[in-house]
Amino acid sequence: MANPPDSSAAPREAAHRRLTRRGVLKASAVGGGAVLAAAASGIAIRGASNGAWDQGQTEPYLLWRDGPTAPGLLKLVAAGALAANPHNIQPWSFQVGATSIDLYADPSRAMPLGDQDGRERIAGYGCAIENIVVAARSAAFDPHLVEWPDDDPAHVAHLDVDAGEPASSAESERARAITARHSNRGPYSARAVDPMTLETLAAQGPDGAEVVWVTDQAAMAEIGALYVEATQASVDDLEVSVEAFSWFRNDRQDIERHRDGLTLDCQGLDAFTLFMAKILPAQSRESGDAFWVRTTRVTHTATARAYGIIRVADIRDRHARLAGGRLVQHVHLAATVQHLGMQHMNQVSERIARDAARGQPDRFSRRWESATGVPAGQALLAFRVGYPDRVAKPSPRRPLTEIAREP
Repeated sequence: MANPPDSSAAPREAAHRRLTRRGVLKASAVGGGAVLAAAASGIAIRGASNGAWDQGQTEPYLLWRDGPTAPGLLKLVAAGALAANPHNIQPWSFQVGATSIDLYADPSRAMPLGDQDGRERIAGYGCAIENIVVAARSAAFDPHLVEWPDDDPAHVAHLDVDAGEPASSAESERARAITARHSNRGPYSARAVDPMTLETLAAQGPDGAEVVWVTDQAAMAEIGALYVEATQASVDDLEVSVEAFSWFRNDRQDIERHRDGLTLDCQGLDAFTLFMAKILPAQSRESGDAFWVRTTRVTHTATARAYGIIRVADIRDRHARLAGGRLVQHVHLAATVQHLGMQHMNQVSERIARDAARGQPDRFSRRWESATGVPAGQALLAFRVGYPDRVAKPSPRRPLTEIAREP
């Protein structure tokens, strides 16, 4: 005689089907992370293999800890490799000499659709240069920069590193922020950021660019609406969506293999939601897109306390792009010292460039200038800032052995 059916099996299976990573992330994005329970078998195994208990402690994260102790000029290269860059594609390689560092573009690391005009990638090189300069000065070096020294587009910069004066306390403090700086995509508190604090973030920054701060509530609401619209346009653009998802590292295996890209840990989730997302099945591209739109609307724009616009004379000029990248990195380091959170938000400029490349009508330039006071042709980069509710987590980084060559 057959055993009677287990009357509890169907409810358990139904509960398991209902509890998905998409559901957890959706609940988090709309503020509904109340009670979520996982009863599926194998959770402990998946949690361990996906880094639910030891995020940031494995090899893809070691550069954040060990970079400052690398020998010779490699410590400066490590600083450069920890810089902000679009989608964490890490589009660089370095040649290290006895007293010099050369920065080269890695053509295999690009997002030609999402970053249609390449401005973010070049700005990312500027971020790396700023980190190298800051780290060099803190180590009593005097770096001398030459941009595109032989007019080869792939040879972005040459830095001669000579002996210099001892670092000031401000230079040392900024250098210590290199390993503490992370993009913070979580919610920011209701605490306002004092205008004087904002102004100090760009003080003594590199020349060639400026920061325009937007704190007016009506203007910020307009900017927020543009960001949500631009984010939706990006996920509706299938080619852009597919390209972006190719840089998302869904689990520990992906992170260990690539050591780049965006991860669950860097999405600004609360601890419980992050844990649940890691032990549940990976999300699809479509659910990831939906999560991005929701968090842009209910977290990123809703909790921004100020927006910063990096303004240059002409966004098409590669030297201006480097200068803007250096300045945004300078601001991010200064924000880190001030315990402020910062997140790059370039969806609007990305859509302007993408629509132009496809011969589509310009949906954003006029409204962007109206809201920010900065013409689209001068708005190189943008970001939000505020006091974060959650501590930002590090992103994976490739090791020095992969990105640096010595004679």
